[in-house]
Amino acid sequence: MSSTLRFTCLLAAVASAAIALPASASAASTASRSSRDLVKAIARGDCDGAVRLASEGKQSDDPQTIFFIGRMFAEGVCIDADGAAATTYFSHAAAQGFPGAEIEYGLQFGLGDGVDQSYERAGEHCQKGGLEHQGGGASLYSLGYVCTVRGLASRRLRETLPRDAIMPGSRAARVSFNPVSGTMQIRTIPRIATVRDTTTGTFVQRPIIDADAIIARAWRDALNAVPKPDAARLENEGMELNLDLDMTLEAGGGGGRVHLLPNSVLMPGDVPVQAAAPGLPHH
Repeated sequence: MSSTLRFTCLLAAVASAAIALPASASAASTASRSSRDLVKAIARGDCDGAVRLASEGKQSDDPQTIFFIGRMFAEGVCIDADGAAATTYFSHAAAQGFPGAEIEYGLQFGLGDGVDQSYERAGEHCQKGGLEHQGGGASLYSLGYVCTVRGLASRRLRETLPRDAIMPGSRAARVSFNPVSGTMQIRTIPRIATVRDTTTGTFVQRPIIDADAIIARAWRDALNAVPKPDAARLENEGMELNLDLDMTLEAGGGGGRVHLLPNSVLMPGDVPVQAAAPGLPHH
């Protein structure tokens, strides 16, 4: 079992309020009961309960829970990390119209994690998840590359951000990225929690983290870690997009904290999964 108990459940990665979402997405505002129970178990550090609830959720074919199980496998939360299993769960949830799962499925293609690496396929799934509006009409290959860098940077931020770093109700972290030059600019950052600095005797409130530096480092690390793209297929145009930090659940200390940022969408799905997903290993 991974010692990591932090679990981030980013549900719909959308770039701006102008994105046109399906009617079913606009009507969705709450998670399914099984998915809520699952993330609550993880938030309080109950891995036995989380694995049990994940198994039950898989049997019920609930797409939100299936998506969360994919996140568990992808980030090694309460169970051993397994890229192939994560890809399978994201695929099942994506097949039911869950946009966040489409983007995570695209990330798996971009990384070649549990599936043959392909920026073209990554672009296809990221586009289905809503990122075509962020990319401004970018080619699927270029979009897939950007989506992969963004997804890996987001994942690393979710795994490393300190507890309670982001204030509830904050705006999204937004960046601009040119895939040809590799230049990234931070457009907006969430509201960061502060602590009182008593070293100067003035009781000045200071942020508990340097958000700009942390985001820049995560992006740089992701840029260096993703498969090298074919430069001739990339578009020399800046693309603006949000980082995937909409909802963070952390374990320990008597319960979790939920931070929901703008443009998060929870989609209820009612189409059964057609193929059996892999079983959950004992931790």
